[in-house]
Amino acid sequence: MIRRMPDKLTSPSVLRDVLARHGVRLRVELGQHFLVDENVLRRIVELAEPRPDETAVEVGAGAGTLTAALAPHVRELVAVEVDRRLLPVLGETTAPYSNVRVLPADFREVALLLLGKDLLIVGNLPYGITSDVLLKLLREREAVDRAVLMVQREVGEKLVAPPGPEASRLGVHLRAYFAVELVRKVPRTVFFPPPEVDSALIRLRKLPQPRITAPEDAFERALALIFSGRRKTLRRALLAALPADAVDRILAATDLDPQVRGEALPLEALDRLARALDGWGGEA
Repeated sequence: MIRRMPDKLTSPSVLRDVLARHGVRLRVELGQHFLVDENVLRRIVELAEPRPDETAVEVGAGAGTLTAALAPHVRELVAVEVDRRLLPVLGETTAPYSNVRVLPADFREVALLLLGKDLLIVGNLPYGITSDVLLKLLREREAVDRAVLMVQREVGEKLVAPPGPEASRLGVHLRAYFAVELVRKVPRTVFFPPPEVDSALIRLRKLPQPRITAPEDAFERALALIFSGRRKTLRRALLAALPADAVDRILAATDLDPQVRGEALPLEALDRLARALDGWGGEA
């Protein structure tokens, strides 16, 4: 059962008073917009499917609204917060929860394996570091089981977009190793202070086996080529890295249409291309 949050943490006026009492003025450059809607916080916890025997890690704990909602449902919650001015606020809002460990750090610099394996990652991500956080989860996926993250709505939509003009390089990369869902769009009005754009909740679940067979570095090189020239035909994009005779042999061997745009290729075709490029010697 998902427990009700203390009312004080979902009241903008009370949260404003807590911040003022600690002399904290929110910093726009850090993307500090705190969730103050109990229904959305409860939904995040439900989507996370927390277990009482696991460790969760929160990216950017802020004032502790999500921290307090999740803490009763896990064995340990590591609340990572880079802004040291907020540490006294977190100390106050998480005081009832002895299983919360506040870690003053930039999440991007934290070695996840040092915190455990099969981690649950949660966070209301500052928009400016969304890509960095998602890439970190890819790079350190050995430590990750699943994640529920709030991102900018447009970013969330691109992460789940099918092959075509709306697809993103990061979304394709993620789907090679994770099941990726956009589970809810979230209006800007549920944040204090409200941001200028709406948000979306995404959920990642690490796959038992990757959807690709190419080596990771080869797959990344293929994505870099395709999406750096995404408006080009596949042949033209490959010509940026390989001689024409090599490109034509690779396209023939992989049975890929030279005139297709790379962004339109499904994951299986990208995997085939990545293996061929790797076999060529990794010159791409």
